[in-house]
Amino acid sequence: MELAILLEAVNLVLLSVLLYVYVGNYRTIRTGFGLGLVVFAAMLAVQNALALYFHVMMVDYYSAAVMGHALWLDAAQSAALLVLAWKTWTE
Repeated sequence: MELAILLEAVNLVLLSVLLYVYVGNYRTIRTGFGLGLVVFAAMLAVQNALALYFHVMMVDYYSAAVMGHALWLDAAQSAALLVLAWKTWTE
């Protein structure tokens, strides 16, 4: 359970980095695609913040099976965001 919460916090940090880059790019080059990236990253950050809040506040209501599934989903999202952040920052 703690690992899922940690991964959600890591996802929020990665999304913050992506938002920083995307907003900077959008301010420089105002395109629809840039705005789409900002909105996408912001909405994903809201989703992760809510998931983190629910995991912390409602931990007594989560079964071990549900937390196992949440852990796999959070791990997959973390891996995807790591790759995206790395490629965004190095390009």
